[in-house]
Amino acid sequence: MSENKNGNREIDIVGLILLLWSKRKRIIINCFIGGVLSIIVAYSIPKEYTSTVVLAPETSSGSGASGSLGALASMAGVNLGGLSGDEDALYPELYPQIISSTPFLCDLMSLMVETKDGDLSTTLYDYLTEHQKKTWWSKIIKAPIKMIKSMVGTEIVDTIMPTNESGMYMTRKQYLTLVSLNEKISVIVDRGNFVITLNVTMQDPKVAAYVASVVSDKLQEYIGTYRSAKARKDLAYTEMLYKEAQEKYYAAQQAYAKYVDQHQGVVKMQYQIEQNRLSNEQDLAFNVYNQIAQQLEMARAKVSESTPVCVVMQPAIMPIKASAPKKMMIGLLYVFLAFFGTVSWIVVKDRIIDTRSNR
Repeated sequence: MSENKNGNREIDIVGLILLLWSKRKRIIINCFIGGVLSIIVAYSIPKEYTSTVVLAPETSSGSGASGSLGALASMAGVNLGGLSGDEDALYPELYPQIISSTPFLCDLMSLMVETKDGDLSTTLYDYLTEHQKKTWWSKIIKAPIKMIKSMVGTEIVDTIMPTNESGMYMTRKQYLTLVSLNEKISVIVDRGNFVITLNVTMQDPKVAAYVASVVSDKLQEYIGTYRSAKARKDLAYTEMLYKEAQEKYYAAQQAYAKYVDQHQGVVKMQYQIEQNRLSNEQDLAFNVYNQIAQQLEMARAKVSESTPVCVVMQPAIMPIKASAPKKMMIGLLYVFLAFFGTVSWIVVKDRIIDTRSNR
């Protein structure tokens, strides 16, 4: 550094460049060592594969003015929620929360998976807990802890932990596996057109593709069940009324037919009055039965209408190329850190440590 007339220090750029040029061998050697370390680290990290599913869900736009307002808001990238006229809709922004929920992930744990080579067929829970490759330094770090515990004689207690207020419990191992599975599944929602991108990352490409496909199917099933719940409830109630009306109509029909068969040829007025009454009851029961039958067909159509349709734009396929580790990025990072650390040490040592020692 040099001082100007006002006594302020300025960085001597030329002197700094000459200093670094004189130490270029050390910088090159350290960058080479960083590159070698990056290769060791990159090839020690287990490969991971990502399978992607792209969905285009059906969204309700409401009706009338509220529907038009919702459409304009959607074009502007704004979600009006319940103001758009579809109060019971499950919006795509909630899909990540659905997939990361504990019941959804627990349902995936019992899924049977098979590796690419076909040498392993087990549940997803066992695959994540017992058949995951790990780095060599993680084994070195855990080795002393295991040795100390074996010498002391302590055992690892798999404690039971509550997961929610409804009384759902799981062990610590299960909870950590659940967290790990949640990190391997990601959902990206494009708020402009509501396109859903579902990514599943696993160490085996076949497992990644299969889990991605199952997660996509379960998500669509969950959404369909949620959005059509009210319509299905109305359908069940209409079916109950239909059966009751059908039984009453059949009973009135049988009563009328039986009475007519028993009093054929009778011309007394009281028999005619009773026959007319039974005929009217039969007609009334038929009208009720016919109306409820029409309502039943409408309820069935409403269930089909309220069930959302998700268009699978990109199905899950088995990836060929690993998505991690990114060896090039690791190499550049290690070389940069080696270069930056060496340059910083040279500057600090020459300008601060050596300057103080010469005073």
